[in-house]
Amino acid sequence: MRITVREATPDDATALQRLNAAFNGEGLPDAEMIRAALSCNPQEFTCIAECDGVAVGFLCAQVHFSWCYEKPTVEIAELYVDAAYRRQGAARQLMQLAEKIAMQRFGATKTVLLTGGHNLTAQTFYESQGYCRDDEIHYAKRLSPAPVHTLNS
Repeated sequence: MRITVREATPDDATALQRLNAAFNGEGLPDAEMIRAALSCNPQEFTCIAECDGVAVGFLCAQVHFSWCYEKPTVEIAELYVDAAYRRQGAARQLMQLAEKIAMQRFGATKTVLLTGGHNLTAQTFYESQGYCRDDEIHYAKRLSPAPVHTLNS
C-alpha cells in the first residue's frame, strides 16, 4: 500500500466531498461548490492523499495576507485521513506538501493551525511535525443575520 499526495484539482471535488462529510459531518458544501472553490479561490489550496488512486485524506489551507505583516501566514484549516489509512504517513506527507506550497507559491514563513483541546492524538502529531503551542487564546462567535427592518416595522 503506497500513499501519494498532490495538490487537489476541481476534478477531485466528489472525493473531497466524501472525505469532508466523514470528517465534518453531512450537510456541508456539495461537490459543485467544492469544484467552484477549487477553481477560483486564490487564498486557499487543498492537498489530497491517495492510495491506489483512491482519495484517503485531505488538507485544506487558507492564506492570510495583511499589510500588518511582511509575509503572509498560511493556516492549516482542515486535516483529515480516513481511519483505515492512518499511521501510514499520509498526514505527514500532506503537511509537508502544504508547507512547501506555502513557502514556494506564497512566500509564507509561518504556518499556524488550531486543533481541539481534547484531541491529544492530533496535538502529539502536530508536535512531532515541529509545531509548538503558543500563548494565543482562540475565540469564536457564531454570527446570526441581523433582522431586516422595514419602514413598516
